[in-house]
Amino acid sequence: MNEALFSHVNRLQVEGGTLEYGVTGKPDAPALLLLHGIRNTKLLFAPILPALAEEYRVIAVDIRGHGNSVSQGSFSFEGIVTDLIQLMEKEQLEQVTIVAASFSAVPAQMLAIREPKRVASLILLDGGYYSLGEVPGFNREKVVERLATTRFSSVEEAERQFAERYGTRVMPEGWMQEELVKKEDGSYGYRLPREAFSAYFQEYSVHCQPELFQQLTCPVLLLLADDGLLSKEEQQFHRQAVATYQGMVKQAKVKMIPKAQHLLMVTHPQEIVNEIHDFLSK
Repeated sequence: MNEALFSHVNRLQVEGGTLEYGVTGKPDAPALLLLHGIRNTKLLFAPILPALAEEYRVIAVDIRGHGNSVSQGSFSFEGIVTDLIQLMEKEQLEQVTIVAASFSAVPAQMLAIREPKRVASLILLDGGYYSLGEVPGFNREKVVERLATTRFSSVEEAERQFAERYGTRVMPEGWMQEELVKKEDGSYGYRLPREAFSAYFQEYSVHCQPELFQQLTCPVLLLLADDGLLSKEEQQFHRQAVATYQGMVKQAKVKMIPKAQHLLMVTHPQEIVNEIHDFLSK
């Protein structure tokens, strides 16, 4: 699986264990650092990796708690940022564009503020422009409980349900093996520990928006899922959140991808690749 998508997979010693990341593309080309959504792994980017590898040096990370990276210890956005700074040091990344999906868009912006000379630009995939705790109907405890106790009869069944939900067959067979772990009763659940679900959702719920957004100086592309797929209340919330974000991050370019769901790179891979190319070529 990794061998098919990455030219090599590297490991880095970080606080509490190992950080795993895959590398592919052109060694001397501009670098992209890909950060996945919660409970996923670097393999979430499988639909867009081959096309990106034709133009860029691509590094896709298993964020701590996910996939083959640190499975215990402290889980925080600050910890993610520290891990990524170490990774940039090891890979000698003088400049990088971060492509961050969902929750990872918050630590991506934190990193851009911490390392303004190194983070050339940000591409945020349907995340990071709002606080999760403000989303209508969101209940952190219930969401953590649901995800921590989700079970599948097999990896194949989990992949079938994913394909059914996202209306796509573009993910490689067996990709969820790194996302899931076999439990004592023989079923499969998410590898991300409950405490990591809880810690990450807590931070995503309460992060200080003005303090974060107003310090951003690099170019930002915010790609959004189609809010027409949301309830009227959620739609209203997200449109207001986007307007607030644009008010604080004046340099942000915002674009909605028609009919796209939250995992944009899965439902609309070609459109996302095109948007990344267009943004970085200007």
